Amino acid sequence: MNIEERLSLMKEKIKEISESYTEESIGGWITGNGPVPCKILFIGEAPGKTEVESGEPFVGMAGKNFEHYLNLVGLNRDNIRITNACYFRPIKIKESVSGKPSISNRSPKSSEIKLFTDILNEEINLVDPKLIITLGNTPLKTITDFNSIGECHGNLILSTKINRNVFPMYHPSSLIYNRSNEFKDMYLQDWHKLKEVLKNLI
Repeated sequence: MNIEERLSLMKEKIKEISESYTEESIGGWITGNGPVPCKILFIGEAPGKTEVESGEPFVGMAGKNFEHYLNLVGLNRDNIRITNACYFRPIKIKESVSGKPSISNRSPKSSEIKLFTDILNEEINLVDPKLIITLGNTPLKTITDFNSIGECHGNLILSTKINRNVFPMYHPSSLIYNRSNEFKDMYLQDWHKLKEVLKNLI
């Protein structure tokens, strides 16, 4: 099978898993986006509402932050691949005061991430990146032995799980929730460190 056929088969698998999943509420699914093969692969947590509607990862508020920093280090969406550890959108549904259902994102459960482990590994092998950048705790825990982004962000590590170079970073949505100058400075420093790593690796 060529790359296009393998990507098409992956999409079918994602669709099948997502559409037959009944344990929790979910709100649609997406696939990875960007060239294959590709030297740089970013892995996020799971898609949100905007991502599912557009069919692309990182296009909401966090996506705007993401693109700003990408451009800052000389990258753009044309020369990177972006995917997620969980390919469907995990949601929680609550009834509001007016009686209408209120839908919001939730973090994927470890059992939900496990549904896609083989597919994510297959995507990594297809993309064959020189560097994987994990965004947040979920992808970090999925492809490395680290449990917390605080332990290793901004450092190049070799993942023994997948035998590839990994650069862990905070998720771009963390800038929405943590507005302290100290955090912003640290986040910016991590992108500058990434720029140096890319110079040496790629």
